Amino acid sequence: MTFLPAVRRFLVAIALTIPFAAGTARADGAQDAATFINNFGNKAIAQLTDPSLSDEELYKRFRVLFEEGFDVPYIAKSALGRFWPRASEQEKAEYSAAFEDYMVQVYAGKFRAYSGQTLEVTGGQPAPEGGVTVASTVVKPDHPVTIIHWTVDSSGGKPKIRDIKIEGVSMITTYRDEFANEILQRDGKVAGLISALREKTGNTGVAGNGHGASLEQHSNHLIAATALFFARATSNRFGPS
Repeated sequence: MTFLPAVRRFLVAIALTIPFAAGTARADGAQDAATFINNFGNKAIAQLTDPSLSDEELYKRFRVLFEEGFDVPYIAKSALGRFWPRASEQEKAEYSAAFEDYMVQVYAGKFRAYSGQTLEVTGGQPAPEGGVTVASTVVKPDHPVTIIHWTVDSSGGKPKIRDIKIEGVSMITTYRDEFANEILQRDGKVAGLISALREKTGNTGVAGNGHGASLEQHSNHLIAATALFFARATSNRFGPS
């Protein structure tokens, strides 16, 4: 008779600790994500802002950091949106390679314009869609503070950036809209987007060549730390070169 009440009390005690343990895990996850963004930003500045770097070495380093810190397959798939299921396996592979080349080609060179901006991480909290949202600000002397939110996911065992929102504008949403528009202008085919991406990088099919045609000038870029990867532009990325 005394055994069941004891067991009941034990189970109640265990149950009461579960919400606390889950809350602690979420808090730890948020702190880990914030630390990851802070460290990653510092690493990017340290490795990519040396003015003595050749273009080849800069692009090479950028690609390594991009693959290390960002969930590239997830971002590429999300940016293609509703057209991903319509693409063949070969088109998915070619698009993913062209997408990465495009991101490297467009953004690596922006680190040439680095002029002492600082990325200040202000904290992290669980995101409604999963993962963690890390809040940060970009500070540049005599310029308004820019607010940046990073979506970090660790489901693969290591923290990876899945999206960046600069002043509320999502990187993935921006590219999804632009890519959809490009596809629709090219007979609704993913192959048309692949061609457009290759045209912008001068890549005719060999991934990672690191060389290509000059891209159009982007206006209103928010150049700071790793936010340079996907800084907002007011011009259309697929406009005339």
